[in-house]
Amino acid sequence: MRCLAGLLLLCVYTPGVEGGGSGYDTFVHDGTPALKLTDIGDDFVRHLICAIPLLLVGIMSLLFVLVLRSKLMSKATGKDIQVDKLDYLASKVKSGSIAFLTEEYKYLSVYVVVWAVVVCVLFSIVPMKKDAATDGVRCAACLIIGALMSGLSGYIGMKVATEGNVRTTVAC
Repeated sequence: MRCLAGLLLLCVYTPGVEGGGSGYDTFVHDGTPALKLTDIGDDFVRHLICAIPLLLVGIMSLLFVLVLRSKLMSKATGKDIQVDKLDYLASKVKSGSIAFLTEEYKYLSVYVVVWAVVVCVLFSIVPMKKDAATDGVRCAACLIIGALMSGLSGYIGMKVATEGNVRTTVAC
């Protein structure tokens, strides 16, 4: 329960008196954290306390993106204004952008694999923690997962951008 309370209160503020007024309009931070992660003995709980806010922000961001995308997709396209040529041109732009990303990701995948091997070897030779044999594999896996997520966001961004092009043209 103490961990949850510490998660909600990131800093402890005490009312100051030097700000004038009622004393509650100025806050002085005494430097004492509400939650000292080093005092928590369980590694899982420590990691959970650090990961939950990030996970919540990520989920909120994804929901925001879904709302914006649904608003975008509800806008008129070329067929809605009886100009089928706009949809034809938009499909060409979409196919070209996907072809570009496919070619780009071929080269980037080789680049990522080379750096993953380098990271794996370096962190296996000199681990971050003493006697941690899996540091190299974990760091390489994080690099690969990060590259995959970056590629996925680029792909989704390209799809949304090309979908928005024809709708912007129709709106103008």
